[in-house]
Amino acid sequence: YVYEKDPEVKRGTVTVTYVDKDGNPLPGGEKTTVKDNVPVGEDYTTEEKDFPGYHFVGMDKNSDSANGKVTEGTKNVVYVYEKDPEVKRGTVTVTYVDKDGNPLPGGETTVVKDNVPVGEDYTTEEKDFPGYHFVGMDKTSDPANGTVTEGTKNVVYVYDSNKGTMNENGEETQQHGTVTVTYVDKDGNPLPGGEKTTIKDNVPVGEDYTTEEKDFPGYKFVGMKEGSADPSGKVVPGEQNVVYVYEKIPTIGTEKGEEKPNPENPTPVSPTATSEVPTPTPVQPSVVSHTTPSPAKVNVEKQALPQTGEEKNTNASALGVIALGLAGLFGLGAAKKKEEKDN
Repeated sequence: YVYEKDPEVKRGTVTVTYVDKDGNPLPGGEKTTVKDNVPVGEDYTTEEKDFPGYHFVGMDKNSDSANGKVTEGTKNVVYVYEKDPEVKRGTVTVTYVDKDGNPLPGGETTVVKDNVPVGEDYTTEEKDFPGYHFVGMDKTSDPANGTVTEGTKNVVYVYDSNKGTMNENGEETQQHGTVTVTYVDKDGNPLPGGEKTTIKDNVPVGEDYTTEEKDFPGYKFVGMKEGSADPSGKVVPGEQNVVYVYEKIPTIGTEKGEEKPNPENPTPVSPTATSEVPTPTPVQPSVVSHTTPSPAKVNVEKQALPQTGEEKNTNASALGVIALGLAGLFGLGAAKKKEEKDN
């Protein structure tokens, strides 16, 4: 039996590594063999990967192709990553406690925002707890609503028990409160019909109450008095005073010193008021005057006469003059004949 040596087959290896910009392998990105001593010409592939806190920026300048064919020797594929820019983060928690700082049942610390980027908005809210009423935010509390800042924010709502002190029988008494409402002018004087009124009279703490703005003729609402209780809310121990403040609506003066209503708050006109309207003067029938009118008046009167009447008067006058002239001529002629006859 005669044998011949196989022709030598060229072989190669391919590796892949994921490094940072300084050439250090990333956790989970250490050098890995993709093709190990395989025949030359065999296909190989590698791929980009995700690494928390890093982003891919390109292939190393000495890296072999990410995909290709095996060649004799070793190919090294190197992916380069850069660290993500540092993002400041923060956390927000909320807790509901009693006046001694003890969390209420169901009001234990809760995470509202967990390690989120700084600047993100957050909100919390007041809650209802049976047998308790909200009294305010703890003096160390962060704002109930706002934006996340670096670190941890702690929002703390404080509640007080609705029960009071022990009575003679050793029983806890229920706390009570009263709510009043008053409507005043800017000087603090109650408006007519706006005197202090009791809305809730010695009722259990925690009970809801509401008040409302009212209308007062000649006045306009300008806001709540400083220190006033909220217009609506819950009864707390003691007395709560809700105070609405109004301002008198100014009137506008006339040139004569009189006052007229402001257009914003018109005042109805009294039915008895009368307006000074000039009484028309009756026209008297014209009377013919026998006095001689002035020339100017005559001219006006003549111009006012109808044309037909003027023509008639003119014609009559002309005829009269002619008649008188004829009569004179006939009289002179008769007298001359008589004188000649006598002679």
